[in-house]
Amino acid sequence: MINELEEKSRKRKIKRRRRRLISLLGFVLLLIYIPAIWKWIFSVNHELGVIRTATLELKTPIEGILFRKEMLLKSPGTGVLFPVVQNGERVGKGNEIASYIQSSMRDVVESYKQSEIDILKRVVAGYDASSGADREMWESAIESQIAILTEISNSGDLSNAEDIRSSIDRVLEARARAMLESSLATGTFKNEKAELERLRSNVEKSVIGVYSPEAGIVLYKCDGYEEVYPYENRQNITAEDISKLLAGNNTQEKTFTPSEMNVKEDEAFGKLIFNDEAWITFSVSEKQAKEITVMFEKAKMNNRELALEIEIEGIQERIPVTIENIGEESEGLRLITAKMSKMIEKTMDYRAVKGNLVIRSVTGMKVPQRSLFNINTVDDTADIAIVEMDKAKFVRVRIVAKQDSNAIIENIDTTDTENCVNIFDVFLVNPKNVVEGQVIER
Repeated sequence: MINELEEKSRKRKIKRRRRRLISLLGFVLLLIYIPAIWKWIFSVNHELGVIRTATLELKTPIEGILFRKEMLLKSPGTGVLFPVVQNGERVGKGNEIASYIQSSMRDVVESYKQSEIDILKRVVAGYDASSGADREMWESAIESQIAILTEISNSGDLSNAEDIRSSIDRVLEARARAMLESSLATGTFKNEKAELERLRSNVEKSVIGVYSPEAGIVLYKCDGYEEVYPYENRQNITAEDISKLLAGNNTQEKTFTPSEMNVKEDEAFGKLIFNDEAWITFSVSEKQAKEITVMFEKAKMNNRELALEIEIEGIQERIPVTIENIGEESEGLRLITAKMSKMIEKTMDYRAVKGNLVIRSVTGMKVPQRSLFNINTVDDTADIAIVEMDKAKFVRVRIVAKQDSNAIIENIDTTDTENCVNIFDVFLVNPKNVVEGQVIER
């Protein structure tokens, strides 16, 4: 019994010593790691950056309406129109745009057309089996069209493949006609040529040609605003007009050449766009308008035009414009009218647009805006925290330009080398709660 009590007492003492040892080890480890834990919880992680030279484009968002010199193309009667000119193609004054037939004559004309195609197919088959000069002439026509398809395929943009296919079909058809009517084919295809002349005569009796009254670009779409927003009224619209048009049914889908169109007498089936000049009237904020006004007046004093660029949603290229007029301020906005003399055909599917006006480009020392503090909006100066010898040094700089989250800065006094920033200087991106002279760990 005594032995059992002694054994229990001995085991309790061993457990007590083990607990004391573990507690001592835990206390020692705590003393060692407390500083590291404290630093991890309460220290500030400074993000560092390097000053580099870059170009910052200053843009301002715009909303506007496009104004063009346009002429509606109207049908000579009720029936069917077959386009002769492709959508977006330039046509000369007096050239045929489309062929019109009455609905009752449609089957007869299509029969003539099919017979004509069959004759041309026989011509093509004849040249395909020929040799010598005839063969070379035909292969040249084929190769030129394959080159066009190859170029489009390499670009990766097949959005207008249907237009291209129709265009190539027409080119090859015209080539086959030319070969049929040439002196080389006089003997070989004499019967086909006579038959083609007879069919052409019959078709001409049933078909009425629609001819272009002026030279311009053909567009087989009318948005209904051609007479609502004539180019003469480009300086008479309001910001409300722009907003209403943008909120309405303002489709901007690319127009393709229809194979045929059912039309009514005196109904517009398309329009003719004169691409020598066009205009866009757009709204900008009053703050940005003031800067543009200063640039505009300075250009006028030097007998120059203020040339800028605009970006339009849906169009990849930038369009060059010249500022024509700057309106009065109204509800924090100003309307500006700009003239376009290039790339007008890129905008022909658009009326109301959104985009950006590229005001100017500034090259200099580029930093994030959040790295600037103690900003003075009156003289556009601010502090930036430079890291020198692992310590924070505050330098006063001038803000030259700001766009999105970045800014271009310059030194206020370039002769004061002790208080200047330079390319490749290290700076604090987030200088919050930093005091000058504070040690910065990299």
